[in-house]
Amino acid sequence: MKNKTLLLIVPKNHVFRGWTLSQGFLYQPLNLGIVAALTPDDWKIKIIDESVRQFKYYPADLVGITSFTSTASRAYEIAALYRSNKVPVVMGGIHASMATEDALKHVDTVVKGEAESVWPQVIDDFESGRLKNLYIGEFLSLADSPNPRRDLFYPGYYSASVQTTRGCPMDCSFCSVSAFNGKRYRYRPIENVLEELEEEQHRSIVFIDDNIIGYSKQSFDRAKQLFEGIIRRGIKKEWYSQASINFADDDELMKLAKRSGCKGILIGTEAEGEEQLKEIDKNYNFRRGYVDYERIFKKIRRHGIGVVGTFIFGFENDDAKAVKKRMAFINKSNADVIQATILTPLPGTKTFKSMVEREMLLDKSDSDAWNHFTFYSLVFKHPHFTEKEFYDEMRKIYRSIYYPWRIFLRAFRTFFATGSLTLTMLSSVGNFHYRRIVNEALTLWNKN
Repeated sequence: MKNKTLLLIVPKNHVFRGWTLSQGFLYQPLNLGIVAALTPDDWKIKIIDESVRQFKYYPADLVGITSFTSTASRAYEIAALYRSNKVPVVMGGIHASMATEDALKHVDTVVKGEAESVWPQVIDDFESGRLKNLYIGEFLSLADSPNPRRDLFYPGYYSASVQTTRGCPMDCSFCSVSAFNGKRYRYRPIENVLEELEEEQHRSIVFIDDNIIGYSKQSFDRAKQLFEGIIRRGIKKEWYSQASINFADDDELMKLAKRSGCKGILIGTEAEGEEQLKEIDKNYNFRRGYVDYERIFKKIRRHGIGVVGTFIFGFENDDAKAVKKRMAFINKSNADVIQATILTPLPGTKTFKSMVEREMLLDKSDSDAWNHFTFYSLVFKHPHFTEKEFYDEMRKIYRSIYYPWRIFLRAFRTFFATGSLTLTMLSSVGNFHYRRIVNEALTLWNKN
C-alpha cells in the first residue's frame, strides 16, 4: 500500500504582501515543522509556503493549513480547491483557533490551540475514517515537544526559527498570544534548545518567543543560563528575538545576550502616551512610569544590541494631536529600526470583542474581508477620524518616519551609538524594508 501524503500549507495574502516583500525577513514556519515531526513515518509530507514558493496544486490525501487572520481568506481559497477534489482539509494556527466558527465554514476540521496534544489523534481518526470537526489542544510541558522536521523546509530561508518558551502573562488587550499559548510562561529545556542550535545549519536564528526573558527573576535566570550555554558550547549564531522593556534592567543579561550572538531585540513599545497604554492594557509599561524609552533604548544599544521599536497608531484615544506627537517621538527616538503599524482588532483579543459589542468594525462586505487585517489598514470606525481623514494623516506620518534621509540619519545614530557597521547596515536595511511595506499600503489606500 502506498504511503499517504500530507500536504502542509502556509498561505500568503495576495492583496497586501507586507512582510513577504523582502525575502531576507522570512523565516521557517516552525509550527508546520513540528506538525510534520508528530506525523507517523509512513506518511509522505510536503510543505508549501506561498511566501517563498508559488502555489500549485499538489496531490494529497490530507491537507493541513496554518493561517494568520490576514491570510485566512487565501487559506479558504486553497481549502475550497482541495475540498472540491474530495481531499479533507484541516486548519490550525492563530486565526482558526480564535475564529473557529468562521474557519469551520470553509474547512473540514479545525485544530484549536497548540497541536502537540491532538495531532496524533487527528492522524489516527483520519486513517480510521472518523475525522472530527474540532480538536482542542491542551497546554503541555515543552519538555516533550519534538524538534521540527527542518529537512522539509525550503532551503532559501534567511533565518531558522527556534522556540525556547511559550505563553505570556501580560494579556494586553490587542494581543492574542495569551489566549493561544496561555498566560503561564512555559520553558523548553535548555539542553534541548542548545542541541537544536548545534544541529541547525543556518547562521541566523530567530527565537520566536513572544518574550525571550520573561518577567520574573526565575525567567531572567533561565535566559542567562540559555545564553551561557550558547557561549559555553561555542555555538556561533547571530540571533534576534522579542522582549519587553525589562530587557534593559539587567546589565549582566544584556552582556550575555550580546556574547551569545544577539544582534537585535524587538521591544513592544506601542505608545509613548499614558492614555494609549491604559487603553490597550499595556500595564507593565504603564507601571514603569510610562516609561523613559529613550534611556532604555540607549542602554540596550550601549551593549551593542540593535533595537526594533514597535509603535501603533489608531488607538481610540488617538486624535490628530496625539498621532503627531507619536510621530515626533518616533523621529527623535533612539530605536534603530521603527515598526509603525495600525491598531488591528484581531479575533480572540479583548479589543476585537469590545469592538464587535459596540458595532465598531467597518463593514468589509467583500468575500475576502480578512485580507484587510494586515496591521496597515483601518478596519474599525475610529471615534476621531473618518477613514479618509485617518489615511490622510497616516500618509504624512509614514512619509516622515520612513523618509530616506531620516532612515540614513537613524543608521548614522546607530553607528555613533554602537560603532558597529553590521548594526548600522541592519538599521538601514530594516527601515527600508518597512518603507517598502508602507509604500505598498499607501498604494492600496490610493486605490480605495
